[in-house]
Amino acid sequence: MLTNWILSVVYATLDRIPPVVWQVIHVVSDIYFFWIHKLLNYLRPNSRVLYHEASKELERCTTYETWYAKAMVVDEITGANLWRRNFFSVRYDFNSVLEQHAQLQRALETGDIAAVKDKFLSTGPSMLRNFGGIVDRRLFTKSLIGTKLLIEQYMDRIIEGLELLDSAGTPTFFFQRCKLSLGTTALILQGGSLFGMFHLGVIKRLFFQNLIPNVISGSSMGSCIASLYACMSNQELRRLLHGENILNMIKLDVELLRSCGYGNVDQHLNLGTLIQNLIHHGYSQDVYLFIQFVLKYIVKDLTFEEAFQNTGKILSIVIHPTDLSCPKLLNYVTSPNVLISSAINCSLGSGVISDDTRLLCRNLDNEIVSFLSEEKTKITKFLAPENATETSESPYTRLTELFNVNNFVVSLARPYLAPLVVNDLKHEIKTSRYYYYKHYPDTPGSVDLSELGFPQLNFTEMEPLAFKFKYHLERKLKNIATMEFRHRMEMLDNLGLLSSWIKRLTIDEKTPRSATEITIVPRMKSLSLTRIIEGQLDNIPYGITCGEQSTWPVLSLIRTRSSVEYKLDRIIRARRNKLNPYVG
Repeated sequence: MLTNWILSVVYATLDRIPPVVWQVIHVVSDIYFFWIHKLLNYLRPNSRVLYHEASKELERCTTYETWYAKAMVVDEITGANLWRRNFFSVRYDFNSVLEQHAQLQRALETGDIAAVKDKFLSTGPSMLRNFGGIVDRRLFTKSLIGTKLLIEQYMDRIIEGLELLDSAGTPTFFFQRCKLSLGTTALILQGGSLFGMFHLGVIKRLFFQNLIPNVISGSSMGSCIASLYACMSNQELRRLLHGENILNMIKLDVELLRSCGYGNVDQHLNLGTLIQNLIHHGYSQDVYLFIQFVLKYIVKDLTFEEAFQNTGKILSIVIHPTDLSCPKLLNYVTSPNVLISSAINCSLGSGVISDDTRLLCRNLDNEIVSFLSEEKTKITKFLAPENATETSESPYTRLTELFNVNNFVVSLARPYLAPLVVNDLKHEIKTSRYYYYKHYPDTPGSVDLSELGFPQLNFTEMEPLAFKFKYHLERKLKNIATMEFRHRMEMLDNLGLLSSWIKRLTIDEKTPRSATEITIVPRMKSLSLTRIIEGQLDNIPYGITCGEQSTWPVLSLIRTRSSVEYKLDRIIRARRNKLNPYVG
């Protein structure tokens, strides 16, 4: 009772603070950070000032093309462009990669179909996602725009080889066998009760770069964004994501705006009411609005099987039921007749969107009924991800079994977890006294590089961006501290001693250890907590932009890991469409 009374006093106080007070606080904070920045620039050496100014330019970019041009400038300053041109690195077997590149190049130039096909057999190097260690994350932390040029050109030769085999009339089952050997990539959207629009920005950038997988899964708010992608064709999705079409569609629906508490386009709820909504319901106002928009205009009454038949995209939604007989991973295989809209509500948790949270499906008479029996429906609750207890088997393990998934791209819309994430891509580019130039012994290769169009380099040239002991030690100690903290939190969670709020801030869902994984997390500096709490309408395009900006530095790694797989998918899909143009 005392806690409720204190919270009500706090909410009422915040509601009565005039807007001019918040404006004064914004002005004071801007002045403070301006002078802090000036002081740091005065104390730094010129090389560091130049680097930090170029990094600031990166943060101001609003398009990928502009960011890429600015990132090339940063690479010039740090010397990462030289690192990219030098083949040598202890992180991968560059001799094997260079040898395979040379053989593929000769086969492509002479049109030797048999030699190219030999590289794509189930035991061939081209069907190994991590051949020679080329997808090691540490190879993508030196340069913002990519990795070693040798690796990028090797991947280009593989794509050219697939195109040659396709034009030569190679049977479709050969490409299907290659796809089975290579495995499948899945996009996982986790969390998002506050920063859910971040997921849509990730999808937008991967979609326009042709790097989005066909298998997508989501939990909590991520299930809503995943459903939007899986229920729309590529043409519809391209129109929706263009410009501010989403926001314009929402603004036209006055009834939807009023039902979500906006009243009209320019009117918002008081700050105290919004914070109360965040604490007791777990989502911000703009996120709630977007959920209702997706349920009304996109998902409607579609089932998992209908969505798959319409678009060919594989949608999975993770739920956490208290009834162990209910499947935790819902898709067109495990629960084809389940309504996607009900699965989204169950993934968010009982009582979050509506008091009556049930899993619904269509029966043989095309009637909407409860998926569980009447008795189980009364007692079964659906937990939010932060309240769910850890089980021996992750639902994503089931995903690997059903669809041969061995590579995950995880979008984690929880910026407060960014320091604790181990599988994200942390760029180590800095201009400081910790860098020096290192010489390697003369190790001449067996391949003439000039014949392959590579620049004339030898392995005695200096490689920039090597680390001195101090920086190396600092980085290692930070990683050890992070892993130790995560381990302690997971142990407390397994013992049931971790509260839901602490669990939300420290624990994320796990993917199988047998698969590779790359995590995309939003940067804290790109997000404004004030905007999230106020729930402004323009938070929707703002969150999408933040998601895109966080995806730009990871595109090179995703392209190296998945471009061959996506090329195989396009070849197989094009041949199926040619045989039957009426099937997706």
